[in-house]
Amino acid sequence: MSGDKKDLRPLEGITPPKIFDELRRGVLGQNGALRYVSVAVYKHTTGKVPGNILLIGNSGTGKTTIMNNIQRMYHDVEEYRPFRAMTIINANLLVDAERLEFQPERLLAAVEQRARALVGSNPSPEELKETMERATVCIDEIDKMSSIVAGKPNPIGVVLQQGLLTLMEGEVVTYKTYASTNGEEKPVTLNIDTRHMMFICGGAFEGLYDQVYLRVINPASGEKMKSQAVQMADGQVRIETRFALIDFLKPEDLFEYGMVPQFMARFDNVVLLRDLDVAVLKSILLESLDSPFVRSKSFFEVMDIELEMEDVAASTIAEAAEKNIRTGARALRTVFNKIINPLEYDPWQHEGLEKKPDGGHKLVVTAEMARRVTAPSSG
Repeated sequence: MSGDKKDLRPLEGITPPKIFDELRRGVLGQNGALRYVSVAVYKHTTGKVPGNILLIGNSGTGKTTIMNNIQRMYHDVEEYRPFRAMTIINANLLVDAERLEFQPERLLAAVEQRARALVGSNPSPEELKETMERATVCIDEIDKMSSIVAGKPNPIGVVLQQGLLTLMEGEVVTYKTYASTNGEEKPVTLNIDTRHMMFICGGAFEGLYDQVYLRVINPASGEKMKSQAVQMADGQVRIETRFALIDFLKPEDLFEYGMVPQFMARFDNVVLLRDLDVAVLKSILLESLDSPFVRSKSFFEVMDIELEMEDVAASTIAEAAEKNIRTGARALRTVFNKIINPLEYDPWQHEGLEKKPDGGHKLVVTAEMARRVTAPSSG
């Protein structure tokens, strides 16, 4: 796409469905969550209303992947150039634990670093301020900053949530840095208005799963978990009853967990990511931009070897990964790497390497290879 401004679409024309399509290139299995994220990005980029969101999901369900793909989209879509100052920071870095003080300058320092990379060398105070005020700020592991830990008050969590909610409401923060004034870099004080920043907070909220599960299985709750048919890699079908937080979470569950009600009110939406089933994990393995299989295919292309995978092999790997519900898609890499590492080390000695009629070679990840590493006795 040309960088000429006359060729750029108005930001209002990049609608949530278009944002969804772009994000889905790198995020599979979370269509419901991506619809909320797409609306939030649209609100942020058009500047009409805040689009702050909270992402809740087990490790490996895609919280960081969503954040990374928003960043990728900002860089791939030329119209989003002004919004490319995006940073991802851990929640616990924003609080001085000894003094129990919220440290907004740590967040702004991370934003400034991204802004300088975008604006270029020797930015003026005006350029730096304008770019920082359009930032998308991703705060990970927000659940570790609960106001209650092990049934006891957690002052650090309260300080963090109170500090963040002030920024999310819109606050002018005095920030000292250096910028180019009259051709010379000098100390400057910027008044950063956080009103137009976008805040995406994420966390696994592991204790929340147990808390809600215990409530649901209580006979007095009147709630019931759903049963579903699951097809195995060998074609057999089994019936499973599985707890999914997305089916039962209520706002008061988050308050009981230790999230301050005023803080929660600053989010446009609380977005729950679904646990990934076998079908989704298989799609991620075969199609995701960051899939270990896709990355390995690129590796073998360097040696003029075409890497393929049998369908049953992909299903077997996905089925093994799905058993590790707490690690989600990350388990795919662990299982796949057990298969592929010996092949990547020395494919030329592998008995399955075939010469292609039109030149080069082909190597197929077979169902037998997958079964060998996923069998219970394989460790």
